[in-house]
Amino acid sequence: MTTEDGETVREVHLKVDTRFAMILVTPKPDEINDANFPRNLHNAAELFLRVDMVGAAETLRASTAAMMDIYSDNPDGKAGVQLGRACVCWSCGSAGLPKPDADGKRRGDSDTNSPPGACGSCGEAMQTNWLKVTQKGKKEEIPWIEQAAMTPEEKVQKDAAEKLGKRKEIEANVAAALKERSDA
Repeated sequence: MTTEDGETVREVHLKVDTRFAMILVTPKPDEINDANFPRNLHNAAELFLRVDMVGAAETLRASTAAMMDIYSDNPDGKAGVQLGRACVCWSCGSAGLPKPDADGKRRGDSDTNSPPGACGSCGEAMQTNWLKVTQKGKKEEIPWIEQAAMTPEEKVQKDAAEKLGKRKEIEANVAAALKERSDA
């Protein structure tokens, strides 16, 4: 749709899980009385769309859905996951564990009164807020969970396994094609 002054207006639909409302955004002291402050991640997605930050809304949806998917798969604690206190980034839309500080520790893991850490995705340090993951009908907070980054050695092993699998698949297809040709 185009307005009278030639501006193109587009309608964006982003499917946001209603469970996003159970992940609360903790305001900083100067944000507590702000009536426009998003109180949960569902409100945050709405805000991103309202200010035309569609990419940030999509990033928020993807990072939060990834966390919910891990919990829905009932993690066993042995798979490569990380747990901790998460932040939402108002610059890029990412929700997740903050980047570790220079000493390798994440803010909030031991000191719950510390300011939010830098975004684990884009590194923004000032435009983040802590998140509180809650469950329906329960008062206690649960930790944020996300896939742990692979070490360089794990990445090499994974790549090698994928290449081997692809090679076996190709060899099986070639063998089947040769067999079909010889039977014809």
